Amino acid sequence: MKASVVAAFATASATCVVRATALISYDTSEKVELTPAERLRCHRPTNRRHMRDCMAYATEITADAYPTQADACMNVTWQSAVDGLGIAETLGTSGAWGSCMNMSDDGEYRYAISNSLPDFYMNPYCPLGVGYGYCIGDEDCIFDGMYCGGESVGDSLGYTPYGDVWYPMLSYYKVPMVGNPTRSDRPGSMYDAVDEGEKNIGAAVGFTIQNGVSIQGPNDAGDYNIDEAGFILPCGGHVTPPTDATILDQPDGTPPLYHFHKAPDCLDAFVTNDKPYSHNSTADQHGLLFAYSLDGFGIYTYTDLAGAAPVLDECGGHFGPTADDDDAVVYHYHASTATPYHLACQGPALGKCSDTQHGVDFCGVGCGAEVCAQPGTSVDELASYVAEWNTTWLESYTNNIADASPRRDL
Repeated sequence: MKASVVAAFATASATCVVRATALISYDTSEKVELTPAERLRCHRPTNRRHMRDCMAYATEITADAYPTQADACMNVTWQSAVDGLGIAETLGTSGAWGSCMNMSDDGEYRYAISNSLPDFYMNPYCPLGVGYGYCIGDEDCIFDGMYCGGESVGDSLGYTPYGDVWYPMLSYYKVPMVGNPTRSDRPGSMYDAVDEGEKNIGAAVGFTIQNGVSIQGPNDAGDYNIDEAGFILPCGGHVTPPTDATILDQPDGTPPLYHFHKAPDCLDAFVTNDKPYSHNSTADQHGLLFAYSLDGFGIYTYTDLAGAAPVLDECGGHFGPTADDDDAVVYHYHASTATPYHLACQGPALGKCSDTQHGVDFCGVGCGAEVCAQPGTSVDELASYVAEWNTTWLESYTNNIADASPRRDL
């Protein structure tokens, strides 16, 4: 964005309410038991509490194990980022537009911490338009009486008269360095932290590597996915409603939290795939890694080997190489333009994705077999990969590769 345009917007938004900054982080000290009813609340969701109703999936956080962030990361505001033209050096943040993300590992787990901010400019956002509310149809909704850009939300930390804007919130993710596709509990819920994994945003299914912003499930409006709900999400993301507005009488409400639902296709990995060949596009290669899911598997951009469309299981993942010059096979996910956008369950699906949904079924089409691999995948490489954990695992399931196992369905 040109500096003159940003400066003009800064002048126009001078009427924005500015409140004292505060350290915002989801409180996970009061653990919510993960009962079937709580799973349903998240998968629908009902918005019973002050945020999306997925807190039963949040875990305790061992904060001392995570890397640190500069103080500026939690003091930045949307307005200060606009005033600073998004320049990281001016804002004192590690990324542009106020974004901060840091990641480390101990050889077994990755530890990621971020302030939940995108590293690109975000326009003020209203889900249904300026002056409209936050509820869709007759859904169970706590936001009655709130109107985006109006006085009803004027005391929120994320208020502007043009819509809601992000506010920094600490987010933590601890995920395995290496995912195990042969686990006996696969497929799993897309929202589950795995083994000793951690997260403080219950609705998160993963996080992006570029800016540490959470990736959440395909729905944000009860039984509807993002497209059915009619939400227009630039770069696949938006902010939550301003539940810190006093009209809700929620003492533990939170300002608007930025997050992704659909593919964040303005991130560098997607742009590298999508730009013209004359500008060194990688559209004819396997998609690039841009995120990690909670089970430790990578999430890649749209394309598979040689730019082909990936053949995915119902969860949104498959077995196959992740580089055109390397036959080594791993299980991994791909972003897609249709539901589930990233993943509907933690795979492999094994034909059981629907068992993980606890509400509306957001599973993908699948490949017609229990184990899905990209066409052309080496049977020997696939067998060698899963044998790291279980030498007979592949023989127990049907698959879509000719002669890969005795249980191949023709």
